[in-house]
Amino acid sequence: MGITAQPTVTSDKSLIRDMLDVFNVLHDPVAVFNRVKERARILAPWIVLSVAFVVITILTRPYQQAAMDAFKATLTPEQAAKMGAGGGGGGVVGLVLTPVGVLAALAIGAGVLWMAVAITGTQARYKTLLSVLAYSCITYVLFAVVGIVVLKVRGMQSITGFADLRAPLGLDLLVPNAGLYLGTVLNGINPFSVWGVWLAGTGISITHGTSRGTAIAVTAGAFLLCLLIMAAPTLLLGLVTKQ
Repeated sequence: MGITAQPTVTSDKSLIRDMLDVFNVLHDPVAVFNRVKERARILAPWIVLSVAFVVITILTRPYQQAAMDAFKATLTPEQAAKMGAGGGGGGVVGLVLTPVGVLAALAIGAGVLWMAVAITGTQARYKTLLSVLAYSCITYVLFAVVGIVVLKVRGMQSITGFADLRAPLGLDLLVPNAGLYLGTVLNGINPFSVWGVWLAGTGISITHGTSRGTAIAVTAGAFLLCLLIMAAPTLLLGLVTKQ
């Protein structure tokens, strides 16, 4: 009986180690990605990222609601009525679907990475790239945490639009009068995203045997493409609110 239960205990310990690697990658990426090279891990980093983004969503919901209220103030009464009373954050349903959104974003990002790596002539492995990307995304969580701190310091009264939800740490600092879409794209290029690109490039270099410079270059290209796509909704918002 004791021998039969041992694999479950070993599996639980392995999952915990894999989850801890989400944080270990920040200070020892070579060791973490060497383990990913041996066995791609997706479940553990997905769980950690999902929990993190659920918490982040809860903490930022009041500020998202304030930004949504400011947005509705720019609409006609008829347009505002059609939008209903719902605000930012998506309610309970949004929280429940957050892990699904995290997985979908990782899957799409890994697909873009797969194409970028394949272009270099390297035999790209999708599952491994998905694992590398999942571990590297911890820097995005750190950026979101900094954003929450900035929002807390500023206070709710400072929110006059969606642009105020951004932590001023990106290239948008160099273009203070940028529109909502351009500002969002520029804000996405910040020390934390650069760190994430470096981590992912390092992971690709280790797991796929490419030079680090090439891996970082293709990762940067994939990141910029994904950034332009993810910021697309703000383009429509910018046109509506003339920001």
